[in-house]
Amino acid sequence: MNSRKFRLPDGAGTVAFPPSVLNHMYQFAQRRFFAREAGGQLFSPNPEHINVEVTHVSGPNPGDSRSRHGIIWHIGQANMDREKHFASERHAVGLWHTHPEEHPMPSAQDEKTTRQFLEGFHGTMTGFLLIIIGNKGDLPNMAVWLARDGTYQSWIPLVEVRDAQIEAASGTCTANCTEASVTTRPRFSP
Repeated sequence: MNSRKFRLPDGAGTVAFPPSVLNHMYQFAQRRFFAREAGGQLFSPNPEHINVEVTHVSGPNPGDSRSRHGIIWHIGQANMDREKHFASERHAVGLWHTHPEEHPMPSAQDEKTTRQFLEGFHGTMTGFLLIIIGNKGDLPNMAVWLARDGTYQSWIPLVEVRDAQIEAASGTCTANCTEASVTTRPRFSP
């Protein structure tokens, strides 16, 4: 299995998910009728780089309240996960969870929860990811959104890109690429 990469808005860079992170999330895809949602947090050692890599993932945790159509994170465990990863110089950059649908879309509760996590950073972050893993495909469908804070709050679906598109966006492409302008990047860490 290969890494998967998604373009941040306005040519601001990419977010990459290596096979170890993908495998962890994929194993909880709700492929059976009675499977419960699972989820956790996403961590990166380089949240300020133009090409952010999510290298670690947490969850699900034993204290989470899980049902077919919902998950309520155990806040104490979520806080301990963040502290543990921060001690290893990894920053929380988002949340992930599963949905019992082929093409996952965020619910109103998903958006509310993501915004609550973002607001919990008290302005030290301007962006927070939400990943939803669907239940169909050899590799389950994966949808990625960015919640942005600031003057204009927004909810932006991210588009998966191939390596040539990534090189063009980062300015490292040497042939048959166009220059992409880089604008304000979301801050994923304090």
